[in-house]
Amino acid sequence: MPLGQDKYATVSKLYVKGALGCIIVSDITKEKSLEGALKWKEVIEENTDLIEGENIPIILLQNKLDAVDEENKEEYQTMEYLKKFSKDNRFKACFQVSAKTDIKLTESIEVLLKEIFKMNAFEASRDNFSRSVISNQSVLKLDKRSVIESGNRASKNDSCGC
Repeated sequence: MPLGQDKYATVSKLYVKGALGCIIVSDITKEKSLEGALKWKEVIEENTDLIEGENIPIILLQNKLDAVDEENKEEYQTMEYLKKFSKDNRFKACFQVSAKTDIKLTESIEVLLKEIFKMNAFEASRDNFSRSVISNQSVLKLDKRSVIESGNRASKNDSCGC
């Protein structure tokens, strides 16, 4: 993990419990950032439940694509390198993105959601989720239709769909 982030590893274990999928973001301008991504992947895989015998889907994003000169990329900044790195380290998918200029963000999230649905992760985790909700409170219904409808609402109204 990058300097200063190791202290968050213990706390992050609490946040990944029950996760159905994960996005790990690295910095395309820093080569060591990919090493940090592997450490985060390890923490996530060690602390999430298996779904039908498999780890949850994890995708890798290399952010700050807008900060890299297309003509003078280092090897680790190329898409070919990222694809091989992701395949070798068993990420479900990888993308070079820019949060600043909104390059490939929507596409990467859609791919993660498709991977979650493909694993039937919502159905598999429903029992665990139901047990964690206090019975006197309203229960969030997780099914493919509600997630898809929320996504459509968000794009039509230019809001989060909450």
